[in-house]
Amino acid sequence: MREVVIAHGRAVGVKLADGEEIRAKTIISAIGAHATVSKLLPESMRSAKWAQEIMQLRPGPAHVCLYLGFKGDIREAGVGPNNLWFYNTWDSEENAWQVSPDAINGDKMPVLYVSFPSLKDKAHQPGPDQKHTGEAVTFVPWETFSKWRDKKWMRRGDDYDSFKNRMQEAMLEQLFLRLPKLESMLDYAELSTPVSTDYFMRSFSGSIYGLESTPERFNCRWLRARTPIPGLLFAGVDAIGTGIAGGAIGGAFASIAAEPFPVARWLYSNVF
Repeated sequence: MREVVIAHGRAVGVKLADGEEIRAKTIISAIGAHATVSKLLPESMRSAKWAQEIMQLRPGPAHVCLYLGFKGDIREAGVGPNNLWFYNTWDSEENAWQVSPDAINGDKMPVLYVSFPSLKDKAHQPGPDQKHTGEAVTFVPWETFSKWRDKKWMRRGDDYDSFKNRMQEAMLEQLFLRLPKLESMLDYAELSTPVSTDYFMRSFSGSIYGLESTPERFNCRWLRARTPIPGLLFAGVDAIGTGIAGGAIGGAFASIAAEPFPVARWLYSNVF
């Protein structure tokens, strides 16, 4: 999609990259408020006060994610369906791993988030090999990775690949320092970076969860399901709040704003 189509001050459809227009009575954008305003609104509307206020908000933190595959009963390593947070600092303001191609030190990683999705899924069948999944996440500066943004996926160069491999080793070292019994069960590991997030999700500066959670963000009165443009709605984390729950509630609020009576009846019948 290239642009939201505006007619007589109202959103009436979307224009695709090939010029085709698709009309609809309501347009719901879940790509983030900043991306919606800066990339999809006609240029003549981006200078509006409300649009400028949104574009001045900062992105949430960028992250690297280590995707893991295990063979063996990982519960024996002391893990479960709960999320784990490991800290290397008492400084609550220090949350980004100040990593660079010339400086990779796992001891300087302030926080490591670890989760095991297969243990959360009651329907998961690990099979005779006891196959399980895991993920390890930490936060990093977007600026460290932005120079590779315009490179092709899987073809970003030897320097990028070497950087990724050394970060992966440092993250695995920190993971097994905390959970040593997992090491012998590791069967697969692959690291994504903020440019991976940018490539696949087109999120604002590789942000993991939309806009940064600051007082300015929560005081911005334009971050809600209904935008100042009739017919254009926000969904996702920027409409309500951050995280998975915020994204889900943002989608629900957008649905209510789009079709209040049908959605209210559905909620009454299926939830309350």
